[in-house]
Amino acid sequence: MIPTRGETAPAPNFKAVLYGIVLTALARASLVLAVCIIMDASGGQGLGPSLRTAVLAFGLLGGAALGRGWRAERVSEPDQASRFYAVALVNYFICYAALLAGSLLSAGEN
Repeated sequence: MIPTRGETAPAPNFKAVLYGIVLTALARASLVLAVCIIMDASGGQGLGPSLRTAVLAFGLLGGAALGRGWRAERVSEPDQASRFYAVALVNYFICYAALLAGSLLSAGEN
C-alpha cells in the first residue's frame, strides 16, 4: 500500500525488522564462509587462517559500525543509528559464524 498525501507509511514491527536482519546475516555469513573455503582450496594454507582473518575483519567492521551508531544516537539521529546498529549486528553474526566454523574444524581434526 502506497501512502497518499498526508498519510505516513506504517512502521514495520520489531519482528519483521529482526527477521530481515537475521536473513541478511545468514546470507552474508554463508557467502563469507564459501569465500573462505574457496580461498582454502586455491591457496592450500588450510581453512583456519582464512576464518581468523574473517573474524578479525568483520569484528573490526562491526565495532566501527557500533561506534558510528553511538555517535548518530548522540546527535539525535535515530534512523541513522538504527541502520548502523543493524550493520553491526550483521557483522558480529558473521564473526560468530566464522568462530563456530573454526571451532568445528578444530574439533574435527582432533
